[in-house]
Amino acid sequence: MPAKPPPLPLVGSLKLRKTLSVPGLLERVRGCFSEVTDHRKTKPDYPLVDVLMSGLALFSLKDGSLLQFDKQRGDKARRHNLKTLFGIPDAPCDSQMRTVLDGVKPQRLRPVFRAIHQELQRQGILEGYRFLRKVFSQY
Repeated sequence: MPAKPPPLPLVGSLKLRKTLSVPGLLERVRGCFSEVTDHRKTKPDYPLVDVLMSGLALFSLKDGSLLQFDKQRGDKARRHNLKTLFGIPDAPCDSQMRTVLDGVKPQRLRPVFRAIHQELQRQGILEGYRFLRKVFSQY
């Protein structure tokens, strides 16, 4: 007979790391995205930060394509997740997202990776991976 899984913790009983929890990381990413300069010349329908966060949501929510994300963005649960987790009041459609994201230079997104990496270093999370560098430096 398989072992009984441990009981789930009560809602609100878990202590999350403020900066390394999903809400903390998404807040930090949103802050970095808000500093990316908008390349569009005309008045945009959606702020660039919302389009960038929508792109992140597309991958985080495991949608297989932009079209699938577009079809599900009107769903009540999806709208709630986009608003509460990602801070997106209204997500752009797939063609708008594709058009806007194609114009963003990838190097403009580098500060996001740097910010998360620095937080991992500051919290000491990367120390456990130092072993690999020592082992492979012998070769």
